[in-house]
Amino acid sequence: MEKLTRNNIVLLSCLLILIVFLPFLSDKRALFLHVLLSAIILSGIYSCSFRKKARRILLISGTTAIAVIWLDLIFPFEAIRILAFGSIFTFIVAIVFFLTRHIARSQNVTSTIIISAVNGYLLMGLLGALLLDIADTTGGLIAVKPGLPAINFNGATIPGFQDYMYFSFVTLTTLGYGDITPASAATKSIALIIAVAGQFYLTILVAMLVGKYLSQKNRSV
Repeated sequence: MEKLTRNNIVLLSCLLILIVFLPFLSDKRALFLHVLLSAIILSGIYSCSFRKKARRILLISGTTAIAVIWLDLIFPFEAIRILAFGSIFTFIVAIVFFLTRHIARSQNVTSTIIISAVNGYLLMGLLGALLLDIADTTGGLIAVKPGLPAINFNGATIPGFQDYMYFSFVTLTTLGYGDITPASAATKSIALIIAVAGQFYLTILVAMLVGKYLSQKNRSV
């Protein structure tokens, strides 16, 4: 349990550093992003009590994703970037699923469970950023009109991953500032999925944690 707590704290720290500090960087931003994504993958592998077969699969897929990430840094081609972010997206989907299942199966509400719930929410925002980046990089898949961007960025000539992450978390939390808006069918659908998934996650997880806490309290009486 102590190892799980430590690993979840490491995962939470990497996610918070990525969210808070990435927008402030100008130089070395790509290197910083690749280092943190690699750290998120590695800490995510050990964030739950996986069976040996599941962990072996996650190790293989995780190391493959890390290899493609660094390949993208060395050879910055669009196809490699899409492949790298696609592999990270698939891996993080699995981690969010396992974290949610771990929380659902737990009997007591502990600090590890609470940190896991927070990590799951932040990872969902990261998933949204990856999806938006892929959709925008590929031209939005289905553009509203030929030549129009998939996402309208307010004044950003060359959007970076920090912009996609900002848009994802603003949508996930339903703040809806409106400074960045989806412009294609694909990005509009992604924005809707992010917003709905964020509300479902909060509603279900809060209800689940409150129910477990009350049950734990009744058992101790």
